[in-house]
Amino acid sequence: MIKKLQKKFITITAAALFIIILSVMAAVNGIFFYQINKMLDSRLERMISDHTHFPKTANAAILPRLGDHLKIRLDECLVFLDENGVITEILQDRAENYSEKELSEIAFEIYSGEKEYGWHGYYKYSKKTLLFADGTPRTVIGLINASSGLYSVFTMLLISTVIGILSFLLILLIIILASKHAVKPIAESYRKQKQFVTDAGHELKTPLTVISANNELLRMLYGESEWFDSIDKQVTKLNGLVQNLITLAKMDEEQRPVFTSFLLSDAVYDTAKSFENLIHSQKRFISFSITEGIICTGDEARLREAISILMDNAVKYCDEKSTITVVLKAGRQIHLQVTNDCHSAADCDFGKVFERFYRADKARSSDGSFGLGLSIAKSIVELHKGEIHAKLLENNRVMFEITLPR
Repeated sequence: MIKKLQKKFITITAAALFIIILSVMAAVNGIFFYQINKMLDSRLERMISDHTHFPKTANAAILPRLGDHLKIRLDECLVFLDENGVITEILQDRAENYSEKELSEIAFEIYSGEKEYGWHGYYKYSKKTLLFADGTPRTVIGLINASSGLYSVFTMLLISTVIGILSFLLILLIIILASKHAVKPIAESYRKQKQFVTDAGHELKTPLTVISANNELLRMLYGESEWFDSIDKQVTKLNGLVQNLITLAKMDEEQRPVFTSFLLSDAVYDTAKSFENLIHSQKRFISFSITEGIICTGDEARLREAISILMDNAVKYCDEKSTITVVLKAGRQIHLQVTNDCHSAADCDFGKVFERFYRADKARSSDGSFGLGLSIAKSIVELHKGEIHAKLLENNRVMFEITLPR
């Protein structure tokens, strides 16, 4: 129980930490990329606005001004196209940066596209159609080779990822070490509670034994009486309650028993078959659908106890003249199903049936049970890394299903 609580504490804290670190990384890298992208857009705007008023002239006369004016050493260029999409002029900050063929292909793809700005591979571009001084409309495409900027973004992402992972692992280690101290008060309280239940159970056995012995002596002295019978019933009931409490306390100690392989098919059939005479005496019926040869690895005695609890529960709440069905089948997992008719099933909260002392009968009328059996069955199933569920089927049929790993 405490180990599960500790694992849950670590899992929730680690998940929250991971989300926070991931959010910070995304925000930092997102802002960094946004700034670079905004800077490139600004440079493209300045390139186009500062050079579209120049008349046609040789590249050599214009290029120095482009680089000097922007005071950068990025690979930048402007491509001018006429209304037919034919390149009329190319300006570069360094003439050797791009070949005319490469620029023509890039410019044609951008010119044919619908977007006025964006990314073409690792090139950042802006496309505008302007009316020049000579009265002719021309399309201007500004291009910046942003590979260095993208490399900076990638480097930033890589560094932040490494720092984020190392930070997460370091803090996770601290959380794991601190979790023992965090759950220590709860563990101590839970240990005392279990110890109290165990001690109280053992202490109750002695007075119950004395009461039972005295009652038997009185019966011998004064003869049979309904009062003596009532005392015996109550003593038996209290003995059962004490035994169940001790069983639950031992189950919560999380001491893994020695598991062995055994035929679960035989265990289910033998245990369910032992209830057959009782079921028939109460004008009910039982049917079996048990796949033979199913082998399970676990504690056979405890699993037989869990099966017995489900059968006992089905007998208590099964409608008269109806059938209790026991099904055992195996696929990727082992499934044991115990189904019975119950006219009052709609009043039961199936989300709470495995809680200790839960009774569907709100009046808690005496039927010999304490609401601990299903809780014990759940502890046994969980000890075997399995699951147990209660379902309400059609026509007020109730099914308890145990799923075990193969």
